[in-house]
Amino acid sequence: MAENKKVMTTKELAEYIKLNEKTIIKMAQNGELPGKKVGNQWRFHLEAIDNYLQENIITSSNDDLDSLIRTAERIIPLSRLTSPELIALDLQSQNREEILLAIAKIAQGAGLTPSAQVLYEELLKREEMLSTAVGDGIALPHPRHPSKELFQKPNIVICRSEKGIPFGAPDNKKVQLFFMICAPDICVHLRLLAKVSKVLNQKEVVKKFFPANSNTEILKVLLEIEREGIYPIQQQLIS
Repeated sequence: MAENKKVMTTKELAEYIKLNEKTIIKMAQNGELPGKKVGNQWRFHLEAIDNYLQENIITSSNDDLDSLIRTAERIIPLSRLTSPELIALDLQSQNREEILLAIAKIAQGAGLTPSAQVLYEELLKREEMLSTAVGDGIALPHPRHPSKELFQKPNIVICRSEKGIPFGAPDNKKVQLFFMICAPDICVHLRLLAKVSKVLNQKEVVKKFFPANSNTEILKVLLEIEREGIYPIQQQLIS
């Protein structure tokens, strides 16, 4: 059976997304996770779980995002998940395909992925399924199925287009700011997505990304976010 067609038990899903079984059952009963009850047992399709979680994290409340971030055993601050070579503030791409390829090439150039072309194709598949634009000029491009074959380590690529790119955003605005989440597995991916989504909930902070004149300024904004403590207080920022 292909990995993304796998059907999981409650115990397997709990291990997969690092939550306890009681929480999984409660979420399934409340319709917060797509599952089917067979007799007295719940069963979950991996592909449906992945799609549901990725599409719904972005619109979660701050409390829900904090809950997901807290489950990580090893927390790394966003400012240390990117670097100057992973930031590009003047992309001249004219359309969705060009911007995705440009982002994939940045990832390859920084040693995050072995093939820009393969990553580009996976990013495009995800956009064709449903746009990753979230509104307000921002998109979070990512592959449907994060894996070690696509990404060598967790990082975030940050890119900006001054003109903006039509990207199928829910508010119909062009996208100028792109955060590509790079993760070697779905658990890391979900937690990075939660961290970035928590940042995007801080509207006044997000505005500072658009006028930044250098990669260093982008990193300063991320450091400012960490100083203001928008993440759970018990979170330990360790490398």
